Amino acid sequence: MFNEGFSFVLQTMQHLNIVIGQQSKGFADNYDKRRIEQQERRSLDATKEARTFRQQEKTAQLEQFEEEEGLLYGPGIAD
Repeated sequence: MFNEGFSFVLQTMQHLNIVIGQQSKGFADNYDKRRIEQQERRSLDATKEARTFRQQEKTAQLEQFEEEEGLLYGPGIAD
């Protein structure tokens, strides 16, 4: 059902005897196209590697900041 994209909604509307216009069909096609393109970008190995690298950089930067500045909040700091 969900893997069929928005066209499933159009099929359901058709089974309910709802008239489907050109705008609805165009919207469904465009929606499915964007959804597929987005998923293809996410599944690229280069993209996954880049996301992993950015996450590692961010983690390292936060750890470095914590070492330089010290813990800014936590239990017992205000005491």
